[in-house]
Amino acid sequence: MTLAWGKAGVDAELSVQMTGRFIAKARNWVRLHGHPMPWVWVQEHGATFGQHAHILLHVPAELDLLFRPMPLRWMKSLLKGQYVAGAVQSQRLASAYTTLVNSGAYEAALNGKLHYMLKCAPEALEGPLGLTGWEHKQWGQQCRVIGKRAAVSQS
Repeated sequence: MTLAWGKAGVDAELSVQMTGRFIAKARNWVRLHGHPMPWVWVQEHGATFGQHAHILLHVPAELDLLFRPMPLRWMKSLLKGQYVAGAVQSQRLASAYTTLVNSGAYEAALNGKLHYMLKCAPEALEGPLGLTGWEHKQWGQQCRVIGKRAAVSQS
């Protein structure tokens, strides 16, 4: 998921707080349905989206169809009627429904997203994270971020 706070007109100084609010809405929704929700996010700043967050979160398969409209609903709620088209982009990982049959394909899709999210991390993390050789993004890129750069929960 990508939350494009800059595109939505949210001040960069508030974007980390807004990401936290979004995560809280998602986590509470999944918990209401009887499941924990592990997640990870990173904040970046770029020419297209301004300050934005990339998020990976786990939604159990049985909640997938119910969950799909929720990110847009939460984003509209957080932006209080000032939603800008494309401010939230949400997609299910490839092979998400076939993890029991082809766990390798799902793991590759997950690692690809993780590698993309960590493009601003030091290259020294590539090996310990098992992402050696994923060359589509250069490690150690830089961008200015106001506030916390990353967060994770395994709850």
